[in-house]
Amino acid sequence: METVDIVIKNANELITLKGPKKPRIKKEMNKLSIIKKGSIAINNGLIVETGKYLNYKARKTIDAKGKVVMPGFIDSHTHLVFAGSREFELDWKLQGLSYMDILKKGGGITYTVNTTKKASDKDLLKQAKNRLNNMSKHGTTTCEAKSGYGLETKSELKILKLTKKLNDTHPIDILPTFLGAHAVPKNKKTTEYVDILINEMIPKVIGLAKFCDVFCEKGVFTPSQSKKILECGKKHGLIPKIHADEIVDTGGAALAAEIGAISADHQNVRIWSTYCISNRFESKLLD
Repeated sequence: METVDIVIKNANELITLKGPKKPRIKKEMNKLSIIKKGSIAINNGLIVETGKYLNYKARKTIDAKGKVVMPGFIDSHTHLVFAGSREFELDWKLQGLSYMDILKKGGGITYTVNTTKKASDKDLLKQAKNRLNNMSKHGTTTCEAKSGYGLETKSELKILKLTKKLNDTHPIDILPTFLGAHAVPKNKKTTEYVDILINEMIPKVIGLAKFCDVFCEKGVFTPSQSKKILECGKKHGLIPKIHADEIVDTGGAALAAEIGAISADHQNVRIWSTYCISNRFESKLLD
């Protein structure tokens, strides 16, 4: 009888998601491949087998009677390391102010950037760890984490380094994203800041970030500027992501397809464009 590290047995429901190797869409998302009274064998951190009756000797056995055993959630869009929560903006939103109106009043990204810069490493780590702990309590085991509340080389590097420290010490797996192109600092012209992103920031975040993201939006970065930033990221080995068409249809989703972005987030204006993106990269996801 083979010995494994862990056997979880007698689960009321074991959700395996077994099925075709492609993203589930529409009604397919209801097909969870559930095993009643299921068991799962794990060795060296990998799943060895799932089923009803497993023939293994386990170093540790967990009786999951009356419980559901399922894969951990993956949160693909988070802002983890920052200070300056903005609940106060809710009142402005209820008054009918737009995102750009709130930004002009001193809220939005600018408020969080200023508060983050004033916070100590210790405080930022404490706040981020609390966020990770809450994610873990609700079933998240992997998350993407963006920078973007520094908007200058030193602060962006600080956020990414703290993110790495959290990934090294917290049970949740963290995938870091460089989002220096989250907004344009008040003391910089957009073209000037794009040059800083390309010539200074991106080369310095290599090894600290896996993805490169950009806020492609009216009043922030144009599609051509966004493409320039993401292409630079690709040249340095960063996988492109994009904030697309949240407030105005700028063609961000189309740019995501053109540049080969792994995701196009937000898309409040043209939700249907998500379908185009998912189809565009279905073959890529199967690789």
